This record gives sequence, C-alpha cells and structure tokens, in this order.
Amino acid sequence: MKANISHLRELQAIDLKISTLDKEIAAGSAEIDSRRASLDGHKEIIVQLTEKIAANDQRRRELEAELADEQVRIKDRQAKLMNVQTNREYQSILKETEDGKKVNTQREEAVVQLMEEIEALNAKIEEEAKICDEDEKMLAEDVAAVEKKISQFNTEKTKILKTRESKASAVTASLLKKYTAIRDKRNGLAIVPVTGGVCRGCFMNIPPQLYNDLMKEDKLISCPTCHRIMFHEAETEEV
Repeated sequence: MKANISHLRELQAIDLKISTLDKEIAAGSAEIDSRRASLDGHKEIIVQLTEKIAANDQRRRELEAELADEQVRIKDRQAKLMNVQTNREYQSILKETEDGKKVNTQREEAVVQLMEEIEALNAKIEEEAKICDEDEKMLAEDVAAVEKKISQFNTEKTKILKTRESKASAVTASLLKKYTAIRDKRNGLAIVPVTGGVCRGCFMNIPPQLYNDLMKEDKLISCPTCHRIMFHEAETEEV
C-alpha cells in the first residue's frame, strides 16, 4: 500500500505541474487577447469618429446648398422690391427677405459649428491612430515573446506528459480512475497528508480510530469530509 501512496503522490506532483503550465499558457493567451481587444477598441473608435465626420460633412454640404438657394431667393426678392406697386406688397417682400437672411445666418453658424466639430474629430482620430500604431508595435513584440514562452511551456509539458504515462502505468486502473475522479472534483488535489490528526486537504479533524488505521499504512483511507485519499505524515515533515 505504501507503494501505491508513493505512486499517487508522484503522479499528483506531475499533474499539479501540468496544471501550472496550463494556467501559464492560458494566462499568456489571455494577455494577448486582452491587448488585441484593447487595440480593436481603439480601431472601432476611429471607425465611429470617421462615420461621424462623414455625417457632419454631409450635413455641412446640405446647409451650404440651402444657403446658396436662399441667397438666390433673397436676390430675387430684392429685385422685386424695385417693382412693387403697394406698400403691403413691399412690406411682405421685405419681411420674407429679412426672414431669409436670418435663416441663412443660422445656417452659417451651423456650418461653422460643424466645421469646428469635424476639426476636433479629426484631431481625435489622429490621437487614436497614434495609440493604435504604438499598441500594434507593442502587441507584435508581446505576441512574439508570449508565443516563445508558450512554445517552451508546451515543450516542457510534452516531456512531463511522457513521465506521467510512466508513473500512471504503475498504478492499477481502478485506483487511477478513483484518483482522477477525486482530482477533477477537488481542484487537482486528490491525495493529501494528515498531520496531527488533521486532513490537510480540508483541514478538518479525522476520527481517532481512522487516524490509527491510517498510521498502519495497510490500506487506502479517504477523508470522511473531503473524500480525498489520505496518507500519514509526521508534523516535522510538513512543509
């Protein structure tokens, strides 16, 4: 039974190392994904700003066309003033002319405002473009570094997996199945030491008789609380 415990402890140490490597690989990939998402966010901002500029520019052209049309009408009305026959007609045309001038003044102000907005939006695009350029350069460097690191992790993991196959072959199929089931349920920790009558998996006291049986080391015993496989370890050996 001591041999089984020893094999399981070695196997768990290997599995924990593999789990650590998997987390490192996932963390590296997540970091790159996060940087790409940030870069894509800046690019999306540029797209939105560009669309807004296009909309403002379209509205500016419409206002300028309306300005020109109204100016033609104002000139026509001013020409008619020379030929009016009655004061009422004169006052009516004069009012229309003044109203047209007021509307055109508003249009001119709106055009100026749109042009100022377009200028501000273009400045913002330049700012975002600079950020994108810098982020793309940094991302390229980071991708190369992370890919190299992940490649190293994968190489190391391949070697460890070969060692795991050797260690797993020393364990019976039924025990390996039990170990795997517990490991999957208990966050990668299937076999734990017991020191001073306390399970180091869940840190709960185990019954005295069970503790006595554990010290005999003649059979596999599971923790009654967390159901991990237990082995006795003197308190002075605990790390």
